[in-house]
Amino acid sequence: MIRLILPALLCAVSVGASRVDADESIDFQADVHPILSAHCLDCHGQEEQEAGLRLDDRASLLRVGERGSRILVPGKPKESLLIQAVRGDQADFRMPPQGRPLTDAQIVTLSRWIQQGADWPGQMELDGDSVTTDHWSFQPPNLVPPPHAPDSITNPIDRFVLARLAEHGMKLAMPADSVTLIRRVSLVLTGLPPSPQRVAQIAGSESFDDEYIRFVDQLLDSPGYGERWAQHWLDVIRWAETVGFETNLARPNAWPYRDWVIGSLNEDKPYDQFVFEQIAGDTVGQDAALGFLVAGPANLPGQIGRDEEAMRQARQDELDEVIRTVSQALFGLTVGCARCHNHKFDPILQRDYYSMQAIFAGLTYGDRRWRGEENDRWNAKLPEARKKVHSAVALVQSLQQKHHLLPPVTDLQTESFEAVEATAVRMTIDATNTNAAASLYELQAWSAASETAESRNVALASAAAQPSASSFALANQTRHFDNLVDGSSDRRQAFPWVATNAGPAWIQVDFADAVTIDRIVWDRGSSVPVDYKIEVQATAGKWISVADTTRRMPRVDDVRPAENVSIDGLSADAVREIVDANGQLRAAQAELSRLSAGPQVYAARFDESPAQTWLLRRGDPMQRTQQLEPAIPLVLGKMEYRRKQDEKARRLALARHLTDPRHPLTARVAVNRVWQHHFGRGLVDSPSDFGKMGSPPSHPLLLDWLAKDFAGNGWSLKRLHRMIVTSMTFRQSSRPQADCIAVDADTRLLWRFPPRRLEAEGIRDSILFVSGKLNRKMGGPGFDLFRQRGGLSDYTPIETFDENGWRRMIYAHKIRMQAVDIFGAFDCPDAGQMKPKRTRSVTPIQSLSLMNSPFVYRQAEFFADRIKQEHGDDVKAQIDAAYQFAYSRSPRPAELKAVLPLVNEYGLQQLCRVLFNTSEFLYIQ
Repeated sequence: MIRLILPALLCAVSVGASRVDADESIDFQADVHPILSAHCLDCHGQEEQEAGLRLDDRASLLRVGERGSRILVPGKPKESLLIQAVRGDQADFRMPPQGRPLTDAQIVTLSRWIQQGADWPGQMELDGDSVTTDHWSFQPPNLVPPPHAPDSITNPIDRFVLARLAEHGMKLAMPADSVTLIRRVSLVLTGLPPSPQRVAQIAGSESFDDEYIRFVDQLLDSPGYGERWAQHWLDVIRWAETVGFETNLARPNAWPYRDWVIGSLNEDKPYDQFVFEQIAGDTVGQDAALGFLVAGPANLPGQIGRDEEAMRQARQDELDEVIRTVSQALFGLTVGCARCHNHKFDPILQRDYYSMQAIFAGLTYGDRRWRGEENDRWNAKLPEARKKVHSAVALVQSLQQKHHLLPPVTDLQTESFEAVEATAVRMTIDATNTNAAASLYELQAWSAASETAESRNVALASAAAQPSASSFALANQTRHFDNLVDGSSDRRQAFPWVATNAGPAWIQVDFADAVTIDRIVWDRGSSVPVDYKIEVQATAGKWISVADTTRRMPRVDDVRPAENVSIDGLSADAVREIVDANGQLRAAQAELSRLSAGPQVYAARFDESPAQTWLLRRGDPMQRTQQLEPAIPLVLGKMEYRRKQDEKARRLALARHLTDPRHPLTARVAVNRVWQHHFGRGLVDSPSDFGKMGSPPSHPLLLDWLAKDFAGNGWSLKRLHRMIVTSMTFRQSSRPQADCIAVDADTRLLWRFPPRRLEAEGIRDSILFVSGKLNRKMGGPGFDLFRQRGGLSDYTPIETFDENGWRRMIYAHKIRMQAVDIFGAFDCPDAGQMKPKRTRSVTPIQSLSLMNSPFVYRQAEFFADRIKQEHGDDVKAQIDAAYQFAYSRSPRPAELKAVLPLVNEYGLQQLCRVLFNTSEFLYIQ
């Protein structure tokens, strides 16, 4: 506990009046530091800390004093004991206790500095003993009963919305007409328009309300619901099927996570379980769910430098992606902003960032076993696969013994021979196991041991050895033959020599002096030499062969055809028999390895013994300051975790913390996301930032009530959807009202249903739906929108699709950092960044694409053909059907009059193209 005795802080002040005007920002160096430096630091600085207090240390000021108050509360000068003391609010507690007090101007300067957040350059990485805040989102949700309303208004949502409208003298708009409402709810819940038959059935019903509710249930129970709402979630976490960054290569096994999200939503998996499985799915057999943790971009191992700093930095970047995904998606805080210093706006310490990072210290990116029915089927095949391998091994061994062949070469091969005095060694490589260019990490020559000297590698640059080679690859300097003698074959930090091209190659090492050697050791590089000769140069200059592969059994992974393999003393038929046997063993081993590994999914993997997590000064991975244990941000309390528990316990503790119904953020963030995609904007308009820089809620009491109701009633998303879409608020008309626009032009108070354009996926899917070509196949690897699945260039869009390419757009192979042809113009995100809220632009490119693209042109043909097949040659009937499919209504007389000449002169297909390109087709009204 720190005693607040400040005789030096506030003694006689010689600093003049503040230079700061009332509306200017306070600068610490110019405005605050002179006061502290001139009058405080002699007694409360680095050399002396009277009463244990340092005024050159922000952390010290953040602590609680013996009077039970914090000395400095950023943003709240009235609650800061420092300001209370200098003003002399209490007679027995005034600083300085003797002499002149601070001037009014100086007190204003200190007060306004605290009001503006008490920014302190160079101090943003320091800790306080505790973190508190009165920001609304960190407080537990209030379960305030819905406001009073007439008995006819039974939906709690309406009661809250009506109360807010009444504060501004407004009320809800009239209900939307039945056709508009049917179309609206279908597009919102499934991303597809309703069929004309279903519209007619519901709109014409005498009990419309009952039919509407049944229709809502049908939509929520349809596969299209999960497909529609899964895309919203994938936007939030910027999920994609490529790695991003410099290579952007494909992640072939990423798609199961997308299917897991769709399936979880369709089965109405409770949201707390949905969250739990994405953090700790491996503990409950839900491996695909762990794709959530590695949804973001990450460098491949080959993209990471081999030095320690580069590897540490890459690891920090990997974990940073995880922290940002978890914090922004699940509890709406930008914890990632505290990577280098304390969060500038929110009560998140830098220590919080690294403590949270420790929860995921065992995580790695990559493929993992995907348990389930397919995995069980593969396991059942293992005994037979092992038998095949055993038989194949026995055959290969018998052939080696039959022909008295030496063992195959190994990855680290030693060739021993009679000691010989030599000045150089040369290795001629005629073939490699994969027919790739010759490659080695190291070529070593070992001196013969004697009574007076130990054996040593004389083929080292440090021993003045000089390497040379027939060629070296020009990919970068690390392929040079100098790497053969650098003494390092650590794959993390060293590079091999690689020849320029496949085919014969040679390497040579000349020694500084003649030396007696008795063995050569080579370490494979990117390929394995399997046909080679090793020679040493005697002191007389003659080259002597000391090793070759002429009588060795070929390696199992040697893929050369039999006609390219030569073994001394064996006929071509005998060689072919050996090559065939190796091929059988290779295939059997590959099948056993495949079955043993099981089906694979791109998802987080975990090391049972995670590395220690360090607090890093300014986020620099080379400046470790102190070790940290796994923890959640201090402002959110503590999670139940004991030191030295296993790796899973860390994630289990976090999952349980986040799914606690008392958590102030999890349920709020979830219901806000659902609300956002019903009305176009969330009650909080910054859906992944509930911090200080986020938007305040437009209906705070409603948000809290929804959060409490959601968590208290089984975390059911479908129940929440039903409540929203059956409310009067959702069912009202979207027509504008001049008097309401004058008060609330952005419709934040919901005096009407806010119309908006469909997302890109909804547009494409709706076009396919009305053309009759939508393929409803679910799950599995996606279709391609481009002629390649990864990389950074040459993305040629596919213009003509087959049936597989007519699946819903969520099943398209998602390429990071690549805009989708046509539909990219409709703000379809490229997964380069999290996109919890899409932009909705209006550009000429959109109209040009919808009118002229080969995809839309072809679908317009299909649309016209469908109508003709179902409605014959009656042009008016065709037009009516086109409107029913596209707009869920018949054409108005003026519309029919306008389009008849178009159809008669240019054909029905042209009308279909026009309908695709209209606001009524593209907008949720």
